[in-house]
Amino acid sequence: TDKKQFCAIGSVKGSIGHTDTAAGVANIIATALALKHKILPPSVNYEAPNPRIDFANSPFYVNTELREWKTDRQPRRAGVSAFGIGGTNAHAVLEETPEVEPSGESRRYQQLVLSARTETALEKATDNLVAHLQANPELNPADVAYTLHVGRQAFDYRRAVVCEAAADAITTLQERDPKRVLTGTQVQTERPVVFMFSGQGAQYVNVGRDLYQHEALFREHVDTCAELLKPHLKLDLRDVLYPAEADAKEATEKLEQTWLTQPALFV
Repeated sequence: TDKKQFCAIGSVKGSIGHTDTAAGVANIIATALALKHKILPPSVNYEAPNPRIDFANSPFYVNTELREWKTDRQPRRAGVSAFGIGGTNAHAVLEETPEVEPSGESRRYQQLVLSARTETALEKATDNLVAHLQANPELNPADVAYTLHVGRQAFDYRRAVVCEAAADAITTLQERDPKRVLTGTQVQTERPVVFMFSGQGAQYVNVGRDLYQHEALFREHVDTCAELLKPHLKLDLRDVLYPAEADAKEATEKLEQTWLTQPALFV
């Protein structure tokens, strides 16, 4: 490109001095934070350029003030160079993570889970989560729940709480009320996964209705099964499982018939 002075450069050395073997890591951390917050940090104590560097005819400029990191629809990228005192040079290119589109409307209640190797560590992890939620009140409880479920390894000492909002989680975790905060131990054991189907007699109208109304994946599979069964049953199984209130009695009678009971239990 022929563009001039469009790429900002800087260093953490002006802020914290030369950190010797940690110099490269310090710049990696600073750059990662700049990408996260979409800002360009200034180079502290910079006053005048080296006269041997022709910045005016180069792609670079020294950033001297905190400013928004704007982009022309391209991902933000930054290069980090580390020049070791022993002669080792390293360069890394960092790119911002893509924006994740919401997968859909979150459920009303979220389950926050914690685990640790010891009871003391579990208490500390609980306090840390409370402090994090207090410091970041804008966090979506669904995002917090997902990270705790997927991004953390499960250890033997465990704790779980169901909450509606961050403020609710903070209060509940601080109080540690055993009626709302489930705490226990579970030794990690490899267990096989099995399918279990209840026998006839366990069926009833509106079984799993809350799941059907609030869990998209559950609803998707029920809908798929109902559509596949239509030509065989000559009816929509959902009308029997989840009937209107006025039709509940008739649906109950139908569910007692084996030809509907068995596919209903399967679904």
